[in-house]
Amino acid sequence: MGLDPLGLEFETYSVPEVSVELREQTSPSYRLTMAISLGKLQIRTPTNTSLKEVLDRAKTLGDRIALSSADVNVLALALDLRKDGKDPVVVSDDYAVQNVAEGIGLSYQSLATLGIRQKFDWIRYCPACFRRYPGEIQVCQVCGTKLKRKPLRKRAIRKRRVNHD
Repeated sequence: MGLDPLGLEFETYSVPEVSVELREQTSPSYRLTMAISLGKLQIRTPTNTSLKEVLDRAKTLGDRIALSSADVNVLALALDLRKDGKDPVVVSDDYAVQNVAEGIGLSYQSLATLGIRQKFDWIRYCPACFRRYPGEIQVCQVCGTKLKRKPLRKRAIRKRRVNHD
């Protein structure tokens, strides 16, 4: 949605991978460049420890396959910021990002959507032979059908969403 860090009165951070996801010569890409050049947005690369923690949790929840590299890095950076004594809020409309943030105890905020209402644990399954698969397998190892994803478990969230009404 293109969060505009220029108007924010608190520290903002992002990761290098976010700029890769933005289309060139669009308002969000211009805002990102301007915010960085004015010192309103700091770009940091997360630690390998936090990356591993996010990837492990995302895999456990079944969201790993739905997260981009930028998503994983943003969540890992939020973990690093928390370890630095800050109280980060991950801003994303991506439900998988919010689900993993909820799963690792990070606060999050949507821009244009209502955000998640429940936390999901996902399972991958074959729609042809109904076998279940953990992890990131894409194709049924028995019949060769492309796997789908469905919630295995739904749980109430712990209200980590941040509301700025």
